[in-house]
Amino acid sequence: MSKVSDNRTGDITEHRAVVWLLAQGLEVFRNECCVGPIDIISYNTETKEILKIDVKTGTSYINKDGTRNISCQKQTDTQKELDIKILRYDKEEDTFEFIS
Repeated sequence: MSKVSDNRTGDITEHRAVVWLLAQGLEVFRNECCVGPIDIISYNTETKEILKIDVKTGTSYINKDGTRNISCQKQTDTQKELDIKILRYDKEEDTFEFIS
């Protein structure tokens, strides 16, 4: 089996993010294009909150002291202006976390 490309990894992570957001009780709407600052828009029917989300797969590394860190791409200036949140996926722990 061949290695999964970075683009395909991103596609898989976005699908996992949709499932995770749905499990949180949110309505979810996906960007059908492969470009743009927003991957997903979620809507909380109880609070009426709308979130614009960019999904990123994190990269983990071990520090010299043995602790584990995970990093991913930061918000672009456009994403900051548009109040887009980064939803980071930790594939080693299979967890999602909003980091901005």
